[in-house]
Amino acid sequence: MKKQGIIYIALLIIFGIGLIHGEDIDKKLWQKALEIHQHALVIDTHCDTPMIMMNENIDIGKRNDKGDFDLIRMKEGGVDAIFFAVFVSNDMDEKQPSKIALETIDEIYRQVGAYPELTEIAYSTQDIKKLHKTAKRAILIGMENGGPVEGSLPLLRIFYRLGVRYITLTHSNNNHISDSSTAKEPKWNGLSEFGKEVVKEMNDLGMIIDVSHISDKAFYDVIEQSRVPVIASHSCVRALCDVPRNMSDDMIKALAKNGGVIQINFFSGFLDKEFYDKSEEIRRKYKPEMEALKEKYKDDRKGYWAEAVKLWRKDAPPAPEIETLIDHIEFVIKLAGIDHVGLGSDFDGAGSFPTGLEDISGFPLITYHLLKRGYTESDIKKVLGENFMRIFEKVEKGKKGKTGGSK
Repeated sequence: MKKQGIIYIALLIIFGIGLIHGEDIDKKLWQKALEIHQHALVIDTHCDTPMIMMNENIDIGKRNDKGDFDLIRMKEGGVDAIFFAVFVSNDMDEKQPSKIALETIDEIYRQVGAYPELTEIAYSTQDIKKLHKTAKRAILIGMENGGPVEGSLPLLRIFYRLGVRYITLTHSNNNHISDSSTAKEPKWNGLSEFGKEVVKEMNDLGMIIDVSHISDKAFYDVIEQSRVPVIASHSCVRALCDVPRNMSDDMIKALAKNGGVIQINFFSGFLDKEFYDKSEEIRRKYKPEMEALKEKYKDDRKGYWAEAVKLWRKDAPPAPEIETLIDHIEFVIKLAGIDHVGLGSDFDGAGSFPTGLEDISGFPLITYHLLKRGYTESDIKKVLGENFMRIFEKVEKGKKGKTGGSK
């Protein structure tokens, strides 16, 4: 069976979640949701678990108390494929970022290779489809921040050969490829000249371009330059939560016209403006303490994050309800159509998620709430994974020439 035991397991999990959060579950509707979820191809396009694999030495094959993901909970949530993000902070852009990226990719291969009965690395849509027919989970690799490319198209091609199938062009600051949506001021007024070369090379390789995190101007540059559809692997709707990191209505419509898809981020701060504003207050309140921690743990990233999380939790605002996430999905559907929205959780990279979606095991709740709002099985399957697969296939078909690799 594709997802042996998912209905029994998920019933226990979700009814437990409903009880904890006081949600009144419609049992008949829930059973239908589980059946849809069981037969759907469910894809999460952004998960930062490799960061804690590196920093906290977690084992993805065992149920973990830390973090939002492991292979056990992935199965419980009925998630068939997930993109592990190779994240390198913009702070490291001038400090051999390629070394950090390569070490992270190595750790992904090491951990996935340790559980051949549970999971495999996937490199293509065909790999995802093949694994979907088995009990194995598909792990794909994306890169969050193009800093590790280090101005080298040959290095970009090497990352493709190592399995990287999308790159988020930058992160929270400008880099040598693109301006960031959260930088204090632009460096390139969009994409750099090298960034335009990167877009072309990624198109030629069959590597997906991810426009999450990049500035509005850089986004429109990408839309103009790319000959194939692009994605926002983990972004939300600015009209519902007015922060620079989210996408405007015009951007979402341009993305749809390009044939692309916005994968909705689960982070509370991008879903709910009140949560975001409260978080910014906490950030300002504890700025001196955070700076002191950075100095104290400058050579110990694990120690820094452990203490930073403790500070955050002192005043952390309550997470929004799952309906807030569904609102973002529905907004995109009404604005751009059912074919242009999907899911990109940002698990293990954000810290706060809607009630019921605290980790990957909660994914069936999304199916339930979409069904509750009247969406059909066909529509729900598009949101869960089919929309992303359509884009991935178009990117694969758009490649030119040989990559020099076996995959």
